[in-house]
Amino acid sequence: MAEEAWTVDKILSWTTGYLERKGDEHPRLSAEWLLNNVTGLSRVEVYTNFDRPLTQEELDGMHDAVVRRGSGEPLQYVTGEMPFRHIVLRCERGVLIPRPETEVLVDVALEGVDRAVAAGHSAQVLELGCGTGCIACSIASEREGTRVVATDLSPRAVALAARNRDALGVGRSVDVIECDLASGVDEDLMGGFDVLVSNPPYIPSAVVPTLPEEVVGYEPGLALDGGEDGLDVLRRILELAPRALRPGGLLCVELFEDNVATAAELCRSQGGWASVEVREDLTHRPRFLVAWREGSLAEGGELCAPRRVVPVDQDDPSPDVLREASRVLSADGVLVMPTDSVYGIGCAATPQNPGHGRIFQIKGRDRAQTLPWLVADAEDLERFGRELPAWALALARELWPGALTLVVRASELVPREYVLPGDDTIALRCPDSNLVRRLARELGVPLATTSANTHGSPSATSGDAVEARLVAMADLTLDGGPAPVAVASTIVSCVGERPVILREGAIPADEVLRVAGL
Repeated sequence: MAEEAWTVDKILSWTTGYLERKGDEHPRLSAEWLLNNVTGLSRVEVYTNFDRPLTQEELDGMHDAVVRRGSGEPLQYVTGEMPFRHIVLRCERGVLIPRPETEVLVDVALEGVDRAVAAGHSAQVLELGCGTGCIACSIASEREGTRVVATDLSPRAVALAARNRDALGVGRSVDVIECDLASGVDEDLMGGFDVLVSNPPYIPSAVVPTLPEEVVGYEPGLALDGGEDGLDVLRRILELAPRALRPGGLLCVELFEDNVATAAELCRSQGGWASVEVREDLTHRPRFLVAWREGSLAEGGELCAPRRVVPVDQDDPSPDVLREASRVLSADGVLVMPTDSVYGIGCAATPQNPGHGRIFQIKGRDRAQTLPWLVADAEDLERFGRELPAWALALARELWPGALTLVVRASELVPREYVLPGDDTIALRCPDSNLVRRLARELGVPLATTSANTHGSPSATSGDAVEARLVAMADLTLDGGPAPVAVASTIVSCVGERPVILREGAIPADEVLRVAGL
C-alpha cells in the first residue's frame, strides 16, 4: 500500500473488495468503520474527503485492521469500540460484544425505572452479567438519578465495564462488582431493587458449536453457553429474583428464541408474579422474558432515595462504602468524612478539580488560605515536600499516622492551586484513619481537606454535629460517629531550622520538640 498514493476513496474501494472476498457479510460497512477508526474521520467526512491521501501511520493502521478483520475477528474487537443506543462503548476480546437486540432489553428495563419514579422514588436497578456495561451505562445515562448495581463473574468484564462507566461520566450512578450473580451485592440493598435485568448465557450447549466462527472463535464461551437447554443461569436468576426485587418490581431477561417460552412457564410456576409475558426483538423473534412482581412499588420497604449520609466504620470501612466514596471523589465531587481528629470536607487533590473551589464556597472561606492534604503514608512527606530537615522526617516517622500537620515546602508534584502563595508551602497530614488512607491509596492522590464547618464555627467532632447545610451541599457524607481524638491536629511549620508550633492541638508541643530532638 505504502508505495502508491492511497487516497480515502482508493483505500475504501480496495478494503471493500478484499473483505468481500474474505466472506464479510457487510464489506462496505466494515471498510467504512475501519477507515473511520484509523483516520478519525466521521462517515460523512469520509465521503467529503475522497481525494485525501492517507499518512503512512494511517496506512499501517489500516493494514493491521484489514488483516485482522479479514481473518474473521469481530469488527468491534478490531476497532475497540462500538455504538450502543446513545453511547459509545469500548470493546475488547474476552468480553461479549453487545448486540442490537439488547438495546430492546434496555427499553424494557426503563419501563421499570419509569414506574419507580412514578411511584415516588428514585429507581434502583440490579444487572446480573454486565459484560461491557452497555445496559447499566445506558440506563444511568438515560435516566438521571437512577442507581445501578452491575455484577459479572469475569474480572476482565468487570474491569472493562468500570472503564466504560468512568469514560461515560456515570461513575456516581453505576457500581460494578465482581461476583457470581448477586453474591457480592450488599445485603442491605437486596429486596429494594425496582428492576432486575440480565442478558445471561442462554445458548443451549449443543447449539454453541454451530454458531458462526466470528462468534465462537473470538467471544467468551462463559458468556454464551447456557447449559443443556440454555436456561441454567436463568433458573438461578429466578431463585434470587424474589429476594432482590421489591413488591411490584420488574424482571427482564434476554433469552434464546427457542427457550424463552419455557423460561416463561418456569417463571409462572414459581408464583408471586402479577404478570409474565414474552416480548419480541426488532426482527419479531420471541426473545425477552418480562415479569412484574405482585404488589406495589410504593410499598414494601424503604424507598430508594439517593443516600446523602452513609454510616461507616473508620477502622474497617466496608468495600461498598469505599466504592461509593471513591466514585464521588473520582467524579470531582465533595465528601464530608470523619478523620481521627475532627470531621473534614474534602475533594481529590487533582489539578483544576471543581470540587476544590466548591469547598471554599460551602465553608464561606477565603480561597487564598489553601487546603491541607491528607496523605496515605508517611513516605508521602518526601514525595510532596522538599528541602525537608531531618527532624521533620523524624516527626513523620514517629507521629504519623496521627493528628500532626506538617507545613513544608511544596514539591513540583503539588499543583499550584494547592500551594500557599508567598512561601510556596503545603500542609500535609497522615491521619490515623484507615478510611482516609485507603481512599487516598485507591484514588492515587491525597485528599485536599479542611474542617467540616462554616468558617469561624466550631469544628464538628461527630457525625451528628456536622451542619445540615454542609450535608446538603456536599455530594456525600460519611458518618463514623464520634471522632477518636475529637481535637484538631497540631500544626508545625518545617520550613526553618527549628520546628515552629503554629497551632497546638491533639499532640502536645513538648512531644513535638522531644521527637524533633530539641
